[in-house]
Amino acid sequence: MTSDPEYTAPLRFMSAQHSTPHPFAALAIALIAMGGPLVGMAIVGLTAPACSDLINGVAHPLLALGLVLVGGSAVGLALLPSFFLCAVCGYLLPGPWPYITTILGLAWATALGLGLGRLFSTNFFDVLLHRKKDWWDTYQRLIHAAGTFLPTAIALLRLSPQMPFALTNLVCSQLPLTSIRIWLFSYIGLLPRTILATYVGSQLQDWRALLDRERPPWELLLSLVLLILFVSFARRVARRFEETEG
Repeated sequence: MTSDPEYTAPLRFMSAQHSTPHPFAALAIALIAMGGPLVGMAIVGLTAPACSDLINGVAHPLLALGLVLVGGSAVGLALLPSFFLCAVCGYLLPGPWPYITTILGLAWATALGLGLGRLFSTNFFDVLLHRKKDWWDTYQRLIHAAGTFLPTAIALLRLSPQMPFALTNLVCSQLPLTSIRIWLFSYIGLLPRTILATYVGSQLQDWRALLDRERPPWELLLSLVLLILFVSFARRVARRFEETEG
């Protein structure tokens, strides 16, 4: 374990948090994080026709600001999927405006989601790993490792199109890094999928397509490849620990 102050302060915070996981609380939080976007999408489906009439005459800079503040807050609070916000920006705004808006909106949503995650004392991932001592010990070695493992792992998790935004916030917010580093590497991982989702939205001709869009097979394939890379990377770091301790 490193003595770098950037790591030691969060580690003291983490050791207090992970001592007694609360499985029911963690499960409830995870269900809310998963169910919130579904509820939000249902509400959007009901209100979208009326809202589309209201925003027709709104100036692009003002509309962009509203999407950043309102849309970014909804995503950060786990009330909308991050992909949906990006697609909406691509659909509603012309020229460079959708990309500027999504970059700012996801930056705000990520900061808000990670900040909320810090308020909870545990998460579903910790509870799962606590079921076996070997799993938990390996996980502790990995997250307390100095170097590039944690930043790279965060970016890989965020890069996957199939990784739920809110659930990833809950897991990443508990890692023993400073908040700004967690946010930075989360955002780096989110940027490619953010730009892609915005482009997809810009190609849609009807707002109903925003609600009915089916994800293409390549997204699942990319997520599987990223998962394999992540597991391989984690195993290599864990093996290095075993060789050092042996």
